[in-house]
Amino acid sequence: DQLKALECLQEIDVKVDRLVKTKNTVPAALKALEDILVKNRSLLVIKQNSIVEIEKGQRQNHAAQEINRDRMARSSARLDGVQNAQEYAAVNKELDQLRKMTATLEEQDKKSQLEADALRADIAKMTEESARVQGERDTQAATLKGESDRLAAEIGILNHEREQYTVQVDPRVLGQYNRIRVAKGGLGLVPSVAGRCKGCNMMVP
Repeated sequence: DQLKALECLQEIDVKVDRLVKTKNTVPAALKALEDILVKNRSLLVIKQNSIVEIEKGQRQNHAAQEINRDRMARSSARLDGVQNAQEYAAVNKELDQLRKMTATLEEQDKKSQLEADALRADIAKMTEESARVQGERDTQAATLKGESDRLAAEIGILNHEREQYTVQVDPRVLGQYNRIRVAKGGLGLVPSVAGRCKGCNMMVP
């Protein structure tokens, strides 16, 4: 009778182990989506910070251009009042340098604007993708919660059924069965067929 009870226990325990394993995979599926969300949010912060830095550089660039324009205006005004060729050449050289500086600043401004536009486009796409993943995550969370609850209910029923058989087995035998189950990956009782153990495949004397 104890062997029959142990057979029933083993059958129930195998089912419970399978259900517990399935139940434990539920959070992993949800975590994969959450990891994508966390990664997207981190990248969004990085890109947003990059835009802040670019905009800061643009403000500095515009201030430098303004200063350059003032210098050019003053130099142009001085050019009208030069007295000799040497002074004219000096002012003209200064104007040439200011024009080159203006061209450099304008080129930098265009480049930074293109970078900022590209980052804003990336942010828009990533924000849309995050919203999609968030929706998928929320939908899957609801589905997985229902699945998890269903599995928990099945496990509860099987554990209750298990109690009907544990009372039929001597506590020492039950303790040995449980220890073997832990040591042998869930199997505490296996048949011996033609003198061979079906758990470890060894011959039984």
